[in-house]
Amino acid sequence: MIEHWSPVHFDELDPNGHLHNARFALHVERAQTAAFAAAGFDTAAVADRHPDLHYVVRQFNIEFHAPVSSTGHLLVALRLSKLGRTSATWAFRCGPPEAPNATGEQTIVKVGADGRPLPWSPRMSALRQDG
Repeated sequence: MIEHWSPVHFDELDPNGHLHNARFALHVERAQTAAFAAAGFDTAAVADRHPDLHYVVRQFNIEFHAPVSSTGHLLVALRLSKLGRTSATWAFRCGPPEAPNATGEQTIVKVGADGRPLPWSPRMSALRQDG
């Protein structure tokens, strides 16, 4: 499991002063990037990035429990809960364990240049063992 403190900015708050629901996905993806970086993937490269970093989001499920009502940093805990041949599912929690703001899962699929699914490398399996 990785825990990532993701910055929440003023422009992400809705008219009620709460983190806009659509912004939670961005904070989960920031934590995902941090998980890949912690596993040694070069997340700064765009043109020559590792093939496992070529993926699309298949599904994003979230349940909201309490609003985030300020700027600052949002704790996002992320765990690679399932690794299939071409897909991977990340379980996440936004906020503290004792009172999360949101929980859910995101499933990604590794793709090639043609957009078709490809199998993960053994390196991705190592990430699951770490998670």
